[in-house]
Amino acid sequence: MKLKKLLAIALLGLSFVWLAACGNKDVLGTTFTFNYAKVKMVDGQIVEGKVKRWAKYEKQDSIRVTFENGDEYYTHSSNVTLYNK
Repeated sequence: MKLKKLLAIALLGLSFVWLAACGNKDVLGTTFTFNYAKVKMVDGQIVEGKVKRWAKYEKQDSIRVTFENGDEYYTHSSNVTLYNK
């Protein structure tokens, strides 16, 4: 039983190391990679594009998304969808 727990912990630790090797944002020590984003504007318009980088700020519900075309949006996290195709 102890061996199973040790193996599970080791695999979990390795998965975090593997995730940290690739990605474009570090959240709680884990790296997440998203290639696309949709940002909802105040007027209801949806802006969609390929993500260059994004940042979620600690102790805030805000996200900054920078698209590859250079456009940058800073908004509440409920207005942003990050995803991969």
